[in-house]
Amino acid sequence: MFTLAAAHAGIQGGQILGTLGASGAALAATVILVMGVKGQHKIKLDQMQAAIVGLVAGTLYATAASIWSTPANVTKGLTAAIQGGVGGNVGIGAIAVCLVAIIYGKKLKPRTSALFGIAAATIFAAAGGIWGVLNTTLAAFLNQALGVA
Repeated sequence: MFTLAAAHAGIQGGQILGTLGASGAALAATVILVMGVKGQHKIKLDQMQAAIVGLVAGTLYATAASIWSTPANVTKGLTAAIQGGVGGNVGIGAIAVCLVAIIYGKKLKPRTSALFGIAAATIFAAAGGIWGVLNTTLAAFLNQALGVA
């Protein structure tokens, strides 16, 4: 009996929190994000922290699909509207640069910054280049550390 318990103790396969599943990880990230932007007790996120947690949540939403893919679908629609607008040919990389500039350079409320972070996950994945590397690296880390597939 003791050996069976010992076999299951510890971190299995590098999954720090155990296997959460894609939807479970997305749910947990959403709870942390909502609690953090409200900042009413122990979890308080400032502007940059909210953007980063939003990026993580958005990446988990893309992995989870199902109902969690709604923010990505909204972001894709808004991005398409910007790209095809009156500004000429706006590449998705330009949108990624502008998004980061807004998050970093403007004083935003944490909830607004969190929404931009969620949008960043979809935009970075579509932009390619350094943005795609960042998104792919984050997704691989989350897959390994949280057990989302």
